[in-house]
Amino acid sequence: MFFALLAVLITTSAFAQAHPPSPPQPPPSYRFSSGSATLNIPVELIANGLVFVQAKINDHPGWFILDNASQGFLVDREYARQISLQTSGSAVSRNDVSDAVQVGIIRDVQISLPGMDLTHRNLVVIDLKSLEPAIGHTVDGIIGSRLFDDFVVTVDYERRLLSIYLPDKYQPSPRDTPLPVRLDEHGFQFIDATIALPGVEPIAANFLIDGGANSYVDLYKPFSDEHHLPPAAMKLLDDPGSSAGGASQSRDGRAARLTVGTFAIQNPPITFSQGTEGLMAAKDHAGLIGAEFLERFTVVFDNRSKRLWLTPNRSYADPAKYDESGLRIHAEGPNFHKFVVKRILPQSPAAESGIEPGDIIESIDNHPAEGMTLTELRDILCHSKEALAVKIMRGNKNLQIALRPRPLI
Repeated sequence: MFFALLAVLITTSAFAQAHPPSPPQPPPSYRFSSGSATLNIPVELIANGLVFVQAKINDHPGWFILDNASQGFLVDREYARQISLQTSGSAVSRNDVSDAVQVGIIRDVQISLPGMDLTHRNLVVIDLKSLEPAIGHTVDGIIGSRLFDDFVVTVDYERRLLSIYLPDKYQPSPRDTPLPVRLDEHGFQFIDATIALPGVEPIAANFLIDGGANSYVDLYKPFSDEHHLPPAAMKLLDDPGSSAGGASQSRDGRAARLTVGTFAIQNPPITFSQGTEGLMAAKDHAGLIGAEFLERFTVVFDNRSKRLWLTPNRSYADPAKYDESGLRIHAEGPNFHKFVVKRILPQSPAAESGIEPGDIIESIDNHPAEGMTLTELRDILCHSKEALAVKIMRGNKNLQIALRPRPLI
């Protein structure tokens, strides 16, 4: 889909087999600044629902993706070097593309969020800076599944607030709808859902809930092959991209409907992964349901009771958006305001307009680049319009181009 390069943003799972052996360390612990919860931590929503929170590692600030489907806690290799963190072992990590990646381990650090500290924690060291141009935001690390193992975690996507509770102190709202989830050995949540596709009987299956994947639904190749998907009647786009694990290949279309419990999203974009190894080739579940679905709700991750609580917000019934330009753009520069065209889909409005790879977008629809984020720019490109005035820099030439977005799937 439009964000195919991020559709499996961080499904990395690290399985630590320490080498060399480490000395004993105190067990993981926590402390709240007051009471048994920390409430209403501000977050940012980036690139279709990825949740970013400011946190500290040993009192060094950074930006971290909140991702229930990344195992443990991850830190970027360059950020770890800058704040003088030392690795004391290694591990083998699985990711969405290949079966094994060697990573470093940093032991006994403190992770601080507003209102709470997580002490005596281990970090997996991995390259995350390579994701920044595609997201348009600093990525220093990932707060992953261990937070969800130990606490009830609430994400209010509409108000952009995060709250964390001790499990025995959390009281659900009467408005919350509980949905049962299955937990695997890594603490990842799986939920039953039904996907309806053009010309095919609705298919019920089990899906990973992945807040670190900025998509509605990804179907893995083994499931697609078993059910002879995608159906011939679907209009599809081929859109290669990249993720934390490397190159990925996908085909994007629109489903008729995604149903989870009593909730249904009409005409959501759907990604058919073409991966044949790594986590995207898993056979024990159909695929994943990502952040674009979750951001229509206030979501409570309650692993202790094996439930996901959902409360629809004001965007619940909004039409499901998808890029209508054919532009694939990266953000560069110190503040990610230099928007560079990396690829153009064939036979798309971008291809017809004459925009070329390497062009730098200086303004679009009278919005200067320096005043926009990459997320805001992409949102503009998700809406059909008679014409968008796009000012670009090509080499030393300034050009103005008329771009006419239209539905691609």
